[in-house]
Amino acid sequence: MSRQFLVSLSAALVVVLFFSATRASAAKGTVSRKISGCDYFTVETLMGYDLLEWYGGHDPDRGDVLVGQYESYGMHDIYDDTADEELTIWVEDYGLSKEDALDKLVEKCE
Repeated sequence: MSRQFLVSLSAALVVVLFFSATRASAAKGTVSRKISGCDYFTVETLMGYDLLEWYGGHDPDRGDVLVGQYESYGMHDIYDDTADEELTIWVEDYGLSKEDALDKLVEKCE
């Protein structure tokens, strides 16, 4: 095999591994609670419940599946897999118990 072919193959492999690792670390969960008129909502994931605040783009509905880096604090652009739309959220808290997430949601939406 030529040296140029091996270099190209190695570069392609690095790109594939990079994007696979990025996708693997993305959270995936379902909007579990949303109060009408409030920008906050909860998402159930494998790691617990997350409290997110909607900031723009698509406004998700209960039952929508969200994918993205939302299990770390701050502003994030994520993807609503159900609606095939992007949205911007602020992560208020994550990894909560169901009870804690509901308490915080009610507190934010009062």
